[in-house]
Amino acid sequence: MEKLSKLPILVGPTGVGKSEIAFHLAQRLKAEILSADAFQVFKGLEVGTAQPSPEWQKEVRHHLVGTREPSQSWNAVEFAKEAGKIIRSKNKEGKSLVLVGGSGFYLRALVEGPPHGTAPKPEIRTWVLEKVRELGNDKAHAWLAERDPEAALRLHPNDLQRICRALEKTFPQEEPAETGYEPLGTPSVLFLGLERSRDKLDEVLKKRTLAMWKNGLLGEANHLEQLGLPGNHPIWGAIGYLEATAFQKGQLREEEALERIFRRTRQYAKRQWTWFKHQHDVQWVDLDSFSGPKAVVDFLVEKITV
Repeated sequence: MEKLSKLPILVGPTGVGKSEIAFHLAQRLKAEILSADAFQVFKGLEVGTAQPSPEWQKEVRHHLVGTREPSQSWNAVEFAKEAGKIIRSKNKEGKSLVLVGGSGFYLRALVEGPPHGTAPKPEIRTWVLEKVRELGNDKAHAWLAERDPEAALRLHPNDLQRICRALEKTFPQEEPAETGYEPLGTPSVLFLGLERSRDKLDEVLKKRTLAMWKNGLLGEANHLEQLGLPGNHPIWGAIGYLEATAFQKGQLREEEALERIFRRTRQYAKRQWTWFKHQHDVQWVDLDSFSGPKAVVDFLVEKITV
């Protein structure tokens, strides 16, 4: 078994192929995979969160994939605590891990610690949520436009999660509590970024959007509606569910919903690219220059083993 020089973290824009490369890399290293995705942790949402296939999960153990109920909370600090426990446990076992994910905020919390600064007071968060649910999408967006016009311009009226977060920030804040975990530290990890041309990524995202729509996204969106989750629950931030729900309610035509999902996914991919280009010291790998996953894995193994 090859010995890893540092803990490898595969990052990059959504749809680029991180899960596939991580799977083949873990096979090669006889390692397990730790997901740093903000949404793949939830059960019953395999399609909309693009979880690795059951076949892959049977072949290689995946941590923090489909382990929490959608009704449960999940955030960067909770992720960092759980991921840290898994990493320490596997280190004791002498087992290698490959981290993979697109959530830069979660990874920063794990590696560098949570962001400093203030957080919304619990009573403010509850009050904002109740008021937003009472107002509905359009009026809640109008309320945000009154309190923070710039934020309102950035956010779609259907994006209730981010509307709630933006509104919370317009009210008095409090200092964050102690998180109770030790970040990994940048010297112990190696960020490896996967990228490909924008045109090829667009092709992948269009195909993935259509495949998700046909293969269960609508059913998962209906399931979430039946659970009665609040509008600011993190899972509503997963692209596709709001659009699928709007289609089922007759608020969007199918072609409009698909186009909106693709456009939002493309914008998210761009934000991920920007984040990882500026927030971390990442060694980038252009997937277009390789013949296939095996060639990519051969290249990565040389970088991460001693």
